[in-house]
Amino acid sequence: MNRADNSASIPIDLILEILSRLPSKSVGRFHCVSKLWQSMLSCPYFKELYLTRSSARPRLLFVVHSVGEEKEEELHFYSSSQPRIPYDKSSLVVAADYHTTFPSERCNYASGLICFRVKGCSGEEAMTLICNPITGQYAELPKVIMYIPSKAFLGFDPIDKQFKILVDHHPSFPPRDRHIILTLGVPKLGWRSDICCPKYYGYLSEGICISGVIYYLVCPRYSKGVYEIVCFDVRYEEFKVIEAQCFYNHHQTLRLINYKGKLGGITGNLNDSGAIELRMWVLHDAEKQEWSEYVYTLPENDDVKLHDFTVAGMTTRGEFVLSMIDTFKPFYVFYFNPEKNVLRSVEIQGFGEDVSSVKVFVDHVEDFNFFKRESS
Repeated sequence: MNRADNSASIPIDLILEILSRLPSKSVGRFHCVSKLWQSMLSCPYFKELYLTRSSARPRLLFVVHSVGEEKEEELHFYSSSQPRIPYDKSSLVVAADYHTTFPSERCNYASGLICFRVKGCSGEEAMTLICNPITGQYAELPKVIMYIPSKAFLGFDPIDKQFKILVDHHPSFPPRDRHIILTLGVPKLGWRSDICCPKYYGYLSEGICISGVIYYLVCPRYSKGVYEIVCFDVRYEEFKVIEAQCFYNHHQTLRLINYKGKLGGITGNLNDSGAIELRMWVLHDAEKQEWSEYVYTLPENDDVKLHDFTVAGMTTRGEFVLSMIDTFKPFYVFYFNPEKNVLRSVEIQGFGEDVSSVKVFVDHVEDFNFFKRESS
């Protein structure tokens, strides 16, 4: 039996089943085997199969910020498994896998992809990139004038399977009601300015996309001290504003998270007894603007101190993930199970030296529904 006969005897479905269990970088290399393999690995069936398997084994994505030799700011992308720590253990050591590096200082995340801009001078045309942080695949988007304070929010519509980028176009001229938007994957890629946006005067949080809606906390429009959540429906491109007075006095340490498919805002504080508390508000009804409050007291742990961590998010298993703010070695993430009141630490190794900061994204999945690699 020759090689061709042997290859043809293996059903394509079985080949795709085997490949769906491999790391994404390996799958990326197999695109170069032949035109047949490139066609198989680019088909919608395999992309959906790989996404399903990746969703069952989500990872932690680390965005490591550093300053290079020429004082150029860089983002280095690492990932690690999201371990299930046995209840008879309180700590674990995990090695992070390095993936790729891009020259930038900040980024935005949604559904497995990263959006950021290459740093430029204020008022000049900026190059916006969108990338798969695991495979290193990227695409350059149409240039647009973006001032230094401009914010870019990456959103994903799970119904139409479509990514969109919302940009605060003129942040230096409040009220901020000048936004533009770009839809990825359409035949004619370009920025549109026909977006009717509510007026507000400044950002108080990073954005987060949950179930097709981008959320971010903003300063009040008037001098009444009423904080607001701006909601942008990615599919219908509609804005809504929700009062969030519960975040008053907490916005400096507030982190917006995905709490079981709902918007949550969480912060850490010391209670009267000196223990660390997580205080969280969950938006249960956007139409009625109803919030619920939850307070959790962390078990004692010598590695956790209030000024050392931030809440990265919540896993699909219902565990809060806390990550260190300072990047001195060793670097830890902490898993807190509120139902069992158990706190476990995971030491992350492999970031190297000269790290300025580390940002952690929870439940990262690998998705091949993306562009082919383009040269810069």
